[in-house]
Amino acid sequence: MDRDGIDGATMRAIAKEVGYTPGALYAYYSDKDDILADLLCRSLGRAARTVRHAMEEGGRRPADPVALASTLGAHYRREAGEFDLLLTVLQSRRTGRLSPERARALNGGLIAVLSPLARTLEAAGRWETKAADEATVRAAGLALGLLLLENSGRLSALGMDGASLTTDGLAALLSPDGPEPA
Repeated sequence: MDRDGIDGATMRAIAKEVGYTPGALYAYYSDKDDILADLLCRSLGRAARTVRHAMEEGGRRPADPVALASTLGAHYRREAGEFDLLLTVLQSRRTGRLSPERARALNGGLIAVLSPLARTLEAAGRWETKAADEATVRAAGLALGLLLLENSGRLSALGMDGASLTTDGLAALLSPDGPEPA
């Protein structure tokens, strides 16, 4: 897939790359989107471990929500190919074709990545469960949206730094003095 990109890869090319016949590959995956979703589930597991590790570094005290959310952006800054995979698979035209089992696994992976941030916001005492979940989605959207702009070269063209914009934006969104939860 590195040569042809995600969209350019075919089942036949993927099978050849991994030493399978296309028919043998179909015994495990229904189509390329199924393969990509499986790869994304594995990638989300790595991202979840990164977030959990950041929480564990804080010891017994609750993790800083801004630092924890920034960890997700930093993970995908380091793993640009995984970020590209995340964007590709989460396009609605792709996820609508997934089996119910694969869709559940994908949702579980997203929950595993984002729920530690929501629980950290709850532990801070300012956010009720529903508001913490909404704030988490907003924080993830902010971090990943800025990462998309950074990876596409748009931020550097404007003379802006994605990491500092992410940290500042998350601080405004998640701080006790930031916007009130909806």
